[in-house]
Amino acid sequence: MVKSMLKINKNNSIRKYQQKVFREYSNSINLPQPYTFPDGNPIKPLPPIQTHTGGLMIIGAYPSARFEYRKAEKTVGKNPYRLIPIVDNLQPFGDEEYFDGLRIRKLESTVGLKRYLLDQLGLEPSDCWITDLVKVFLYKKEHLDSCGAVVPDFKVQVLRDKFWDLGNKSLKWIQEEVQLCQPKVVVTLGIEVAQVVSGNKRAKPDVILNTEVDNPENLNGVPTVYAPHPDACRRSKKWRGVMVERVELIEKKLD
Repeated sequence: MVKSMLKINKNNSIRKYQQKVFREYSNSINLPQPYTFPDGNPIKPLPPIQTHTGGLMIIGAYPSARFEYRKAEKTVGKNPYRLIPIVDNLQPFGDEEYFDGLRIRKLESTVGLKRYLLDQLGLEPSDCWITDLVKVFLYKKEHLDSCGAVVPDFKVQVLRDKFWDLGNKSLKWIQEEVQLCQPKVVVTLGIEVAQVVSGNKRAKPDVILNTEVDNPENLNGVPTVYAPHPDACRRSKKWRGVMVERVELIEKKLD
């Protein structure tokens, strides 16, 4: 009975946190408004959906989005179509498969996370707490260029180059997640998340992504492994090798 009540209370606390993220996160980081996709769909924060506690916590950088090929009003070369973001993903690193107008598309970062990290640990996403540091999709300049070719009047602020500032504004949210999750070990994905979490903006990938387990103040001293992003592992044999070594550190902390 006591265990059952504790589980209910924990689930209620997680649900309240998810609701708070959805309602309050954008204002807390001073997200410019309106901040939308080209069709006018609002870009909303994605709270963690996979919220297993007491084990592995994974922190990515920021959500991607669902993309679609649309015919451009301004064409470049012979290709009349441009790939543009149209709507939020369903969750951080969600297992999504959809038709983008030309072909079936998967979220490559999710495929890589499973292949290079979770499968090596013998874990499923449901065995982990999976989240992003920055909880909204961030436009890159090339996104804006593509959107402008399809919807010439569309205007939105490019925020990708402001990740350090947005990440630091988001630390209080991640700290709350750490308190809810009580993980044995946290794994960050990619150099930018590692820089924010460690507090070292100048940290170099070859150094920080090869360090031993850290206990950063920004994560309340919880054991933390800075790992390469799955997309980097997909592109580079070097980073795949680094991830193998990271997995060994993570396994020791999960035992």
